[in-house]
Amino acid sequence: MKPYPAIPDGLFVAHEGPVLRVGLDRPDRRNAITDPMVYALVDIVDAAGSDESVRVIHLTGTGEHFCSGFDLGDRAGGDEGEKPRVSSISRRMQAHVNRLVTAMLTVQVPIVCTARGWVIGLGLDLALASDFTVVAEDARLWAPFTDFGFTPDSGASWLIPRLAGVVRAREMLLLGTKASGRDAADWGLVHRAVPEPDLDDASTALLDRLAAGPTVAFGATKVLLHRALTTDIDRHLLDEAWAMEVSSRSDDFKEYGHAAKERRDPHFRGR
Repeated sequence: MKPYPAIPDGLFVAHEGPVLRVGLDRPDRRNAITDPMVYALVDIVDAAGSDESVRVIHLTGTGEHFCSGFDLGDRAGGDEGEKPRVSSISRRMQAHVNRLVTAMLTVQVPIVCTARGWVIGLGLDLALASDFTVVAEDARLWAPFTDFGFTPDSGASWLIPRLAGVVRAREMLLLGTKASGRDAADWGLVHRAVPEPDLDDASTALLDRLAAGPTVAFGATKVLLHRALTTDIDRHLLDEAWAMEVSSRSDDFKEYGHAAKERRDPHFRGR
């Protein structure tokens, strides 16, 4: 197992067989995210991507809510001193939330997010950057950036229109419209919405399926889907050829061939 970075207060990490469980763990603050948590999450996702034993990442929140966004109050009490130079915000974000969202979108391991209660701001972006997000039907998804007088960040204005369309993105980002979990599933923002009592079982079924699947093919397909959003067809066909080359040399592909000949279900090992 690959060593992981030190885990700051507000996060928990548990490696359970092929599943790496990563939890936001500040229930008294509705799991609001701090700077140390962001930096640690980047390192955790990067480490998981090169850990041969990890076949799926499970992102959760402790308690009744997934995440209330970034904890601005935690930063408000920072050191006073010389005023930062122009562009300090954009420079800080490059190594902060921008790296986190990019890491989630590009890591060659599927990410499943389970969300209940409030899913706000940065928390919403983490849910949308996951490959499969299962939410409670009565969850509340909210992107309140302009409500607070500033603009979307951490990929919100890139993710929402691609998942739900420009009209829904305008509703959420300009008007601050809240979406229930049921609405979010209907709009295509999330993978699935289920009654709250069924949330954990629905997530477990999905995690079990991904953890037992052809991990190499999953990872390469995830790369293809992400690149296809911004790549022309000629380049994308080259990317597909690369993915076919990689996946067809995997042990899992060979296992499928053996299983087909023996008329049994394949047993993928993620290799």
